[in-house]
Amino acid sequence: MNIALDIGHANNTGSRGNGLEEHATASVIVDHLAPMLRAQGHDVTVIDYPYMDNGGDLAATVRAINAGNYDISISVHCDSSDSPSSRGAHVCHHRTYHDDGTCTDSVQGKDLAEAIAGPLCKLLPGRADHVQARPDRSCTPPKSSLYVLRKTNPPAVLVECGFISNAGDTDLMKNNPAAIARAIAWGVNTYTQRK
Repeated sequence: MNIALDIGHANNTGSRGNGLEEHATASVIVDHLAPMLRAQGHDVTVIDYPYMDNGGDLAATVRAINAGNYDISISVHCDSSDSPSSRGAHVCHHRTYHDDGTCTDSVQGKDLAEAIAGPLCKLLPGRADHVQARPDRSCTPPKSSLYVLRKTNPPAVLVECGFISNAGDTDLMKNNPAAIARAIAWGVNTYTQRK
């Protein structure tokens, strides 16, 4: 498969906590993840615009993903909460909300999200909802899904690799980011074996 790996957020525009910054932490995870996926036989491109503002980063990322003829896109992030007890990973996929109150999920995006969430949420437990289709609350009115999921052409997921605001999750981010990468790679392998 041809895989786009997006490092979530530009430098110093994402979450911070426990001595970590989101872009830098996601970069380390992707540094481990990309060679693991290549070892599985995939073509991998890392997409990163660290010196843009967050809006510019999102727009450039979506343009790059849509121009790259990718089979799947994975955006790597770290979650944050005002509550230091919030913990655990989850994976988001695209969902379109219709005016009549119904919704339609990206079948492949949801399948990829479920495949990654299985091993990742065992490693980073704590969330009841391992797989989510979140509306983009930054838009008024809220739009279907997050921008990096809504605007990209290939099946896409946004992986929240635990809470940067939780000491236990950040301990794993600091001391064993390769374990997080392995869990994601294992999920991608499960997904590709189904295809």
